[in-house]
Formats: sequence, C-alpha cells, structure tokens
Amino acid sequence: MALRPEIHHLLTLLKISPEDLLFTDDPPLSTLPKSTRIALVDHNRLEPALRVFFQDANVRAIIDHHEDEGRSPNAKPRIIEKSGSCASLVTNYFKDVFPTNGVVRGELARLGIAAALIDTTNLTNKVTEHDLSAVEFLESVIKGMPVEPGGEKWDRQKFFDGIWDAKNDIDQMPLRDLLRKDWKEWTEDNGKKLGIACIVRDLEWLQSRPNQDSFLQGVKSWAHERGLDLVSVMTTIGQGDEFKRELMVWALKDSIKGTVPAFEEKAQKADLQLQSWRDGGLDLKDGGRKAWRQFNLVASRKQVSPLLRESLREVVVEMEGGRESKV
Repeated sequence: MALRPEIHHLLTLLKISPEDLLFTDDPPLSTLPKSTRIALVDHNRLEPALRVFFQDANVRAIIDHHEDEGRSPNAKPRIIEKSGSCASLVTNYFKDVFPTNGVVRGELARLGIAAALIDTTNLTNKVTEHDLSAVEFLESVIKGMPVEPGGEKWDRQKFFDGIWDAKNDIDQMPLRDLLRKDWKEWTEDNGKKLGIACIVRDLEWLQSRPNQDSFLQGVKSWAHERGLDLVSVMTTIGQGDEFKRELMVWALKDSIKGTVPAFEEKAQKADLQLQSWRDGGLDLKDGGRKAWRQFNLVASRKQVSPLLRESLREVVVEMEGGRESKV
C-alpha cells in the first residue's frame, strides 16, 4: 500500500479499510487446491508465480485489454479488447448485475470510475467506446445516490484531481520503490525475462534527485534483484498539451544487446515516433542501452511491451562455443 498513495487516498475517501483487501498471498498459493478456478483481470496469461501451482486449464475467465497471448481459449467470458482502462471492460460486463441499492452501489461505482479516469487521464487519453460507456454508466449511478449530510455533489474533475495528485505524490519515494510501484514483468517460453517500470516523472528528474542513489545504478540493481535479461523504464509527466513520454531500454547481458536496435526498428515501424533523448545522454556506445523521447503519446506499455518481448524472442544470441542461434 505504501507504493500506491492513490489507492490509500481512494480507500480513505470511501472509508474502506486496507485490511479488507485481498492480496496474492491471501491465502498462500501453495495452500489452494489444484482445482482452483482462476479469473484473470488486466492480463490474459498466468503469471510465473501462478504457473508454479496452476495450468492454463485452471483459468475460467479473462477480462483484459492487452495483446492476446492466445492462452486459455475455453475461458468464459474471454474478453480481450482494446480499451483505455480494463476497469471499463469489467464494468460493462457486470452492468446487468450491478447492485441496485445500498451504500455498496455508490462505493463500487466510485472504485470503478476511479480506475477508468486515472487510466485515461479523465477521458483525455487512450479513450475508447468501452471507456465512455463505462464512465457514463458509473456516473449515472453516482449521481443517483443520495448526498450524505454535509457531503458534496458529484464533481468528476475534483474527484479525478484528488486521485491524480495522490498518485503523483512520490517526491520522497526511493528509486527502488518508484521502479516497483507500477511494474510488470514477463518470462518468455525460452526463459528470457524482462520487466517494464512506469514512473510519473521524467528521466531528467530521475537523474537529478538529491540524496538518492544513481538512477542507472538503481535500475541495474533492481533488474539484477528481479533476475532480468532486459529492463525498461517508461516515464510520463503532465496532462493535456503538457503530456510527455520517454522510454529507456537496457539489455543487461552482452548476448542480447541486439534486442535494443531490434526494438528500435520495430518501434519505428509501429510509429512510436522515437527521438534520441538528450543526444544519447543515457546511451551505451555498444548499443546495449538507449533512451528516447516518445512523441506517439497514445502508445503506452500495452503497445511497447509486445514489441520488446518480440525483439527479445527474436534476437540472435551468442551460445557457448561461439555458435549463434535464435532464442
């Protein structure tokens, strides 16, 4: 919870105790029966920690907005569609069984709309019809709820601003926490492992923080802690016309440093509109690390991660004995 100040803000606003939340170790995965039925939300493939105990057949439902990895084809529902927020897909699926009265109706609506608004920057970025439909429905629920004595009428902008400000209150957070705050990682079938951190500050800020460890050393240390072959940091800052994206990719082993130029080539074909950051200020001469300003502002981690993963799978690596083969 310490990593997610926006969640703490929202729970406080809705008077929900963090003790009421369930986490991945509640209960420990090892104690669950092999027949456990699993629903995947905001991803469509079992993560490594789950694959230790379960198989694709355990997955009975999927609602996600990332690239379809083709797993668990018999899941019902199996909704994998483009949307700014996965919460929008979840909301639209459960509209017909949404609580019709009681305090929980309003609390669920606020929880759902909070995720949709943050993911789409208050419906200004990556917005699809799924998001518009979900927010319209959730707002109708909220506006239909009685205002508590001393309470305020619904104000979407004020509600969003409170969550946004909490999410960006990270100035005192150590780099390791910033990296793992909004973190996703993947282990490919060939055993190669990569991870992407998303941070709501720019690379200049990350490099110039006083009384903090070196940015690059901190990233490298975190990547080694996670056992990664490839690490990436994506940054965002600002809203509206001031919104900006940056991206850094770092191959941590000489054998896969070809992943970086391979990704750059794919990124240009995918129109990510990359431009070298500060004349190569973070780049390695051997090409194993590069940073860019990203002018395609719509392309988030959902669009970048498939390109990185494909590049890592395809890169030519030097095998023992001097041979080369495709990973």
